Order: sequence, then C-alpha cells, then structure tokens
Amino acid sequence: MCIPAVLNTAFSASETIFGLTSNALNLNNSAKNQEYQTQVAIANAKNSINEAKYQRQQGIEESRKQKLEGKRQASEQMAQASAMGFDVNSDTSLFNFQDTIDYANSEANETQNKYDLISKQYLDKANSYIENANVDIDNYNSNLYSKAINYLGSTKRVAPSWYIGD
Repeated sequence: MCIPAVLNTAFSASETIFGLTSNALNLNNSAKNQEYQTQVAIANAKNSINEAKYQRQQGIEESRKQKLEGKRQASEQMAQASAMGFDVNSDTSLFNFQDTIDYANSEANETQNKYDLISKQYLDKANSYIENANVDIDNYNSNLYSKAINYLGSTKRVAPSWYIGD
C-alpha cells in the first residue's frame, strides 16, 4: 500500500518541479523580451535626441545663411546707390539698408523658430519612448513579483505529499 502513495507523491513532486521549471523558463523568456523592448525604446529615444540636435543645428545654419544673405543684399543696395550718386550715409538710405537687414533677420528668426519646434517634437518623442520603457519595466517587475509569490505559494503543495503513507 505504500507504493501507490510513494508513486503519487513522486508524480506530484515531478509535476510541481516540471511546472516550476516551465514557469521559470517562461519568466526568463519574458525577462529577455522585456529587456529587448527596453533596449529598443532606449535606442529610439537616442535616435530622437540625435534628430532633435540635427534639426536644431539645421535651424542655426539656415538662420545664419539668411542673415548673411540680408547683409549681402544691403551691401549690394549700398553699392548700387553709391554708383548712382546717392549719398549712402543719409538717413533715408541708411534706413532702407537697415530695413533689408532687419527683414533678413526676421526671416532668420522665423526659420530658427520653425526648426526649434521640430527639434522640440523630437525631444518630446524621445521622452515618450523613455516613459514607455519605464512603464514596461515597472509592469514587468510587478508581474515578476506576483508570479514569484504565486509559484512559491504553489510549492507548499509538495511538502505535505512527502508524508503521505506513514
């Protein structure tokens, strides 16, 4: 009569051990998947930050070009006015030249603002990736703790079965 109890105990123990092993493998696979997803989110965040920096630099360069073009145009206007015999030092002529420069500076500022907005959108996207990665990690950790507690709780079924048959 002891043999069926021993066999039942052995089968019960092996089921529990194999179940725990299977659950441990599932947890391991889940951990690897979560790590991969986190790495992807971090890589996406880095790419977004790099793109934000690039867009900002593009804005600076475009803005600089527009300002230089405005100064070049004002210089050409001064040269043409001087060649035609106008007094380029008079208030009216100076105001015209300054208006050309001011207009170019205004256009340059608008261009810079446009690129800054694009840059900010990329930074917001990077923050979103990082927040999502943090949420995923928190969810994974909470699931891991709850599963570990459940699995540890299920192991107590093995101990009483060792004593059956006495």
